[in-house]
Amino acid sequence: MGQLEEAQERLETALARLEEASQRVGGNSTAAQVEGELTALRQRCATLENSTGNVSARLDSAIDKLRTILGDENGAG
Repeated sequence: MGQLEEAQERLETALARLEEASQRVGGNSTAAQVEGELTALRQRCATLENSTGNVSARLDSAIDKLRTILGDENGAG
């Protein structure tokens, strides 16, 4: 068997193994299920980003208030 034929046989074997592996990994998942999961994850990400923004704004506000209070106390003392 020539090198080209051996390479082609190895390629075919590798492709067959990849197909088997992809069926094992994603055999129970349909495209619709994957799309649904992706949509849910995107929504969750957006919710978390919104929550993070709210928490960040509240922390910034609290820090500003503390700086004001501490600044007033330092000026009065």
